[in-house]
Amino acid sequence: MGDQYCDYDIIIIGAGIAGLTAAVRSLELGLRVLVLEKGAEEIYPCNTRQSGGVIHIGFLDPYRPQADLIDIINQRSSGEANQELSNALTETGWRFLDWLKNKGTNFISFNAQEGYKWCIAPPRALRAGIDWKGRGPDVILRDLAHKVEEMGGDFKRKTRALSLLKKQGSCIGVEVDADGQNVKRSSTHVLIADGGFQSNRLLFEKYIGGNFDRVFQRGARTGMGDGLKMAEEAGAQLVGLGKFYGHLLCADAFNNDKVWPYPELDAIATAGILIDADGRRVADEGKSGVYLTNALAKTKSEGPFFVVFDEAIWAEPGSSARIPVNPLLEEAGGTVFRAQTLHELERLIGCSSNKLCETIDAYNLAVANNNFNSLPVPRSTTIQPWKIIKPPFMAIPVCPGITYTMGGIATDRYSRVLDENNIPIPGLLAAGAATGGLEGGSRAAYIGGLMKSGVFGLIAAEQAAKQIKTSGIKNDIMPPEVSGTDSEKRIASHLFDRPHGLANFPILRGVIRYGIFGTIVCSAILFAVTVTSLWPNMGLLSLAIASLVSLVVGVIGMGFTELIRLIVQLLIPK
Repeated sequence: MGDQYCDYDIIIIGAGIAGLTAAVRSLELGLRVLVLEKGAEEIYPCNTRQSGGVIHIGFLDPYRPQADLIDIINQRSSGEANQELSNALTETGWRFLDWLKNKGTNFISFNAQEGYKWCIAPPRALRAGIDWKGRGPDVILRDLAHKVEEMGGDFKRKTRALSLLKKQGSCIGVEVDADGQNVKRSSTHVLIADGGFQSNRLLFEKYIGGNFDRVFQRGARTGMGDGLKMAEEAGAQLVGLGKFYGHLLCADAFNNDKVWPYPELDAIATAGILIDADGRRVADEGKSGVYLTNALAKTKSEGPFFVVFDEAIWAEPGSSARIPVNPLLEEAGGTVFRAQTLHELERLIGCSSNKLCETIDAYNLAVANNNFNSLPVPRSTTIQPWKIIKPPFMAIPVCPGITYTMGGIATDRYSRVLDENNIPIPGLLAAGAATGGLEGGSRAAYIGGLMKSGVFGLIAAEQAAKQIKTSGIKNDIMPPEVSGTDSEKRIASHLFDRPHGLANFPILRGVIRYGIFGTIVCSAILFAVTVTSLWPNMGLLSLAIASLVSLVVGVIGMGFTELIRLIVQLLIPK
């Protein structure tokens, strides 16, 4: 955009963890920031707020050696994850965690499992149902939103992005709906971070397939794919659109708010079997609960569907989850069928006569012989299969619960949006669940939504700042990393902020940024000059005089610098 002045340096669409991370980091780097959030409430709904709050990479500690993290991503994705994105995630994951800690985010180790080491405090309570207000993810979004406003960023709620503005192939801003009025806002960069398209029926049926009405919306139900559609219209490439992240839920979720988003039924489903109304297995239970959820969403069978298991599975895998189905599901009013015989269980759930018995007999034989290839639906052994032999025999009606879509806008390791030729679209960035290429694949690989979103939000901000610094755009930005007190950081963040700060006062900026260093240098020079000039006549006495003069000048200089800093601090918006 050359030397053209824009309203903002970066406009961020969406205020989840990806968007707010990018916003705060952009402000730290001196950028002029506008955040657009379509939610009207002060505490607007989004998937981040309703998440479990655990930050991990493939359920491994992000501080692990990078080779370990790359290996787990490749294992989970069967090598289908974009290696460039994997490298960026594993290189930056630990830095994102450090960044959150420096922002005051508190963490708790939820249990002994490595994947739950970094849970944002306070954690979700160990009970069924929806429980997010005041929990870690809610707290962190409130804190980041406050920081955006405190640091001088513009945060507009009840404002929906309508379309991207383009000029000569570059993204130059956004047209928005603000209280019913269409307004255009220019910027050097736009970041799409508005989540997936899981709540959009047309996009779901187009890209994922299956019966939309069969799939329960396990998240905040705000993911309409606006950013994805805008990016596609701007020439962006879309990747990995066929899979989503979610979990198996009790089918009572459609009429009982106490049984979603937890407990999830993945642990008992992957230990037992998943069947249709005819008593036939419908998918490979050994891959993962996320895989089963995707398979169930796409199966042509009309249902109903059931997870079938026995007392041993109920007692061990059923009670092993962080928020366990045993006993929390029944306590919340969820349906669990029990019978002393398989024939009785068939009658209770309405299966075809003897078909469930035949299915379980064949399955138990496959487990005993460790030979699953002969089954009508072969089973993997990545997750341990259990025999179904110990009464009471049980069944739970299930439905697929969708949290967010794993595919979306194609990006490179710098969060730059790619066109169909894998060339970055100038000025356009994307992060979080709006993007694809890292998660998904044929096995519906889940890598970690909060980590993915936060890392690439951080990277997007740094990429925007880097490009602005080197593009010739008239914006004196990119101060060095600042450490120190909150007030010092706040001053630093405003030094280069045109709307709110000191961009038009270069002398004040110079005093604040270099005052103390300049005072020390001047004092040293004055000391040397004084000693040199007085030594021939006064000898050693010249050292004392020079020291006194240097000290007086140093005190005056540092005092003046701190006075200016104090005045600026009082004037900068809080």
